[in-house]
Amino acid sequence: MTRPMRAVAALTLALALASGLAAAADAKRVRIFAVGPKIEPQWIASKEAFRAKLLGLADARLRREAVAAGVTIQDGAEDVASRLLGPTDRARPAATARDLIALPEDLGLLAAFSGQQGETARRATDITTAIGGLLATYSPQSAHYALRFPELAGRPFPPTRLLAIALTDTFAHVAVETLAELADRTDAYVVGGVNMAREWRIVCTSRADYVPPPGGEPCAKEDPALVAALRAPEDVSRTYAYEATTPDAVNMALVFDPDGRIVSRQVKAYLTPVELAGSLDLKPGLVSGLRGVDTPVGRLGIVTSKDAWMPDVTAKLDQDHVEVLVQPEFFVGDTIRTSGPWAPDIIRASGYSDVLRHPSMHTLVLPELTGNLFGFSADNQQAIMVKPRGARPAGASLLGQTPQPGLVAVSPWVAPDPATPDETLPARRTRLGAIGERLLPGSGVRCPDPAQAGACENGHVEGVLAHDVHVAQTRPVRRQRRKPRRPGSPFTPNRPLSPSRRAQRNVSLAARGRSVWAAFEERRGRRDQIVLARSGDDGARFRRPVRPTGRPAGAVDEWWPSVSVGPDGTVWCAWQDRSSGVWRAYITRSTDGGRTFGPPMPVDERAPSGVQQWKPQVAATGAGRAVLTWIDERGRFSGDDLPQSEVRAATVEGDDVAPSVRIDDGPAPVPLAATLDHAWAPSVAASGDRVVVSWIDFRTYDWRVWARESSDGGRSFAAARMLTEAPAQDEALDDTPRAALVGSGASSRAVVASTRWVKEPDGQRTVSRGYDTVLAPVDGGATVQVDGHGAGPESTFSPAVLGMRSGEALVAWQDHAHGPGDISLARVSGAAGPAPRVRRRVRVDDGGRAGSNQWRPALAATRRQVIVAWEDERDGPAQIFFARAKPGRVR
Repeated sequence: MTRPMRAVAALTLALALASGLAAAADAKRVRIFAVGPKIEPQWIASKEAFRAKLLGLADARLRREAVAAGVTIQDGAEDVASRLLGPTDRARPAATARDLIALPEDLGLLAAFSGQQGETARRATDITTAIGGLLATYSPQSAHYALRFPELAGRPFPPTRLLAIALTDTFAHVAVETLAELADRTDAYVVGGVNMAREWRIVCTSRADYVPPPGGEPCAKEDPALVAALRAPEDVSRTYAYEATTPDAVNMALVFDPDGRIVSRQVKAYLTPVELAGSLDLKPGLVSGLRGVDTPVGRLGIVTSKDAWMPDVTAKLDQDHVEVLVQPEFFVGDTIRTSGPWAPDIIRASGYSDVLRHPSMHTLVLPELTGNLFGFSADNQQAIMVKPRGARPAGASLLGQTPQPGLVAVSPWVAPDPATPDETLPARRTRLGAIGERLLPGSGVRCPDPAQAGACENGHVEGVLAHDVHVAQTRPVRRQRRKPRRPGSPFTPNRPLSPSRRAQRNVSLAARGRSVWAAFEERRGRRDQIVLARSGDDGARFRRPVRPTGRPAGAVDEWWPSVSVGPDGTVWCAWQDRSSGVWRAYITRSTDGGRTFGPPMPVDERAPSGVQQWKPQVAATGAGRAVLTWIDERGRFSGDDLPQSEVRAATVEGDDVAPSVRIDDGPAPVPLAATLDHAWAPSVAASGDRVVVSWIDFRTYDWRVWARESSDGGRSFAAARMLTEAPAQDEALDDTPRAALVGSGASSRAVVASTRWVKEPDGQRTVSRGYDTVLAPVDGGATVQVDGHGAGPESTFSPAVLGMRSGEALVAWQDHAHGPGDISLARVSGAAGPAPRVRRRVRVDDGGRAGSNQWRPALAATRRQVIVAWEDERDGPAQIFFARAKPGRVR
């Protein structure tokens, strides 16, 4: 690392540590490290070299041992050990740790090239030859597992899933033991990525002579012959070996406690093309399998690489109250170039945007594996982010970008990136792209010194980032003075809808006559409980909330409420809970205006046991009638026997729920999505018997908005339509579609508001736009961007839409143009016609505490008032706030 780069790194760390100390005093201070090693042939040659590399990078005192092992650690690379906070009680590190060390994705995969059996693969010049070499040298282990797991023989060629299982002992002995030792040495929690059997056990020659490896895993079985068959040929003195106990080879992040024990295995749910059948042939994780991991250093959510871009994965983690998002990366192929998409723009759309979008997430740590391996290359920067707050939140910048609010630490690149007034964006990115291309395999630009980062082949930067954050914050309620109406705003001063000392979230609104109903979650103890509040005066005041679900208070978590009201005043409420042991969706109704509710009814009594259901949505269609839609996991993939998320719908009449039907059945998925074709984020709207259902679907190996309409109250549906306009070759990441009907009666037309993101194919000339809020008609016509940011990099999320009898639509959204989230609203005329037009945009929230965040608006309207409700952190824990405006004033 050059002297200027060392200075930048030192300044970045100093600012990061200083800003981290400004958080609430009642929270726990935790130091987070992002460790980014660079791939080099020397350190994947043996267990000793692998261990020397990672331990030497983490502890500068061990770098002499690394040199002795023939391993290079880059000059100027910071370490972990000299900056550890350490546990508050050295005798109980697992319970009192204050440090989190995050390492990249695929780190354990490199162990495949170690030892005598990896020698042929190490000498290969391409990945195909390397895999062929491993298949030959691991043939004895492969034969053992082919007999134990005969289903692996039927996998596509090449037999790489069988090979990954055959490598179990190598992966565990080299990589898992090293990560366990790192956790034990540092007394920190460690997250590291591996590609291997999901489960294994230790087999030993004799329990009496067995000495546990780092992590202390016991011997599960005595079998000297099996130990000899599975361990590496050079390890003749090792008295144990690791044996896979499953045929499932996966990409997962292992979480180690400070004693080196594995406390969680988080399996990657969405795989990249190189990980699918025909290449590495890994098995995807369960679509509902990622959960928060409770540790003393925060409630962790692990999104390995592609999972960080997947809206269903991150929404479920947010719902599970994740505080710290860990994004292990080996961002292969998306490198800094003079043509094609700009890699930092793509990275900004993942974990960084997740922390902006989701209320529970306060911190992102992104460790990156850099360097070249055969024809693969990765040169992404490591980063740490804290949710932006304050009137003018500061931020660092990724390569070739403007500063991003909340980005508190970014690793240096191989060359400085000064953004000067006299250099245009195309010129800046072209200059950087030319440098990036010198890093690539086969560039022909040799590095004079492997210990120095530079603009040469495999000259990538390695090192360690650190930043202090605060977790387990219990912010007291501090009511702010009500602000006067914002000048020019049609909306009333903001007020809490149902003031509470408990955190609230996920509000749903419905209105009829002068009455308004608000259903939302309230955190009571360690449970999320659904409550419903009613107003009889156009939303001016809301009464004390009631519990509509019929569940005992605090018995189970209740998530994602949806409320609707029919023409006869029947109030419907749908939600999901775990009263049956798995997540299931339920509906109930009230015939007395929402004062009392009947018993909960399953949305589908015929659903097989063990099937998970998510995000039920309800819309009233007539007197005592409604239609439901939800995500259901009863489908199964044929390639890998895994649950598939599908959209189902059912009609309800009184206390009778009709049999459900699947409505996301459309064109066959593209081959890449054969085992990943999930659906998410359903929405339903109705006007009499006119019904529209929308959702996002991964059948095209990206997320696009789809919709179906019904003219008979949801008993049957027309063919599905894809509403996303992005070309098939450009990756789309749409989210949160919200359906509405504009107009009245038979002439009403369906529209869908959604969040849109498209990968910019020419990133050298244009900064990739952020997440936009758009409105699209279902039956064809123009899509209109409503957020007012044009092609800029500002991001907006979580739209709500309300159809008006006039044919207009109101759209509200969560806007991050200045970092913290604001709530804005637009009026769209001709919403379902050929030329929709945004007539007016206004900010709904009045700012509250300067720089506080607002999230996830909901909309409803009586004849006299438009009501907007949202989550707001201005008073401490998030509360449901609302504001009103006369319809004529927002038109």
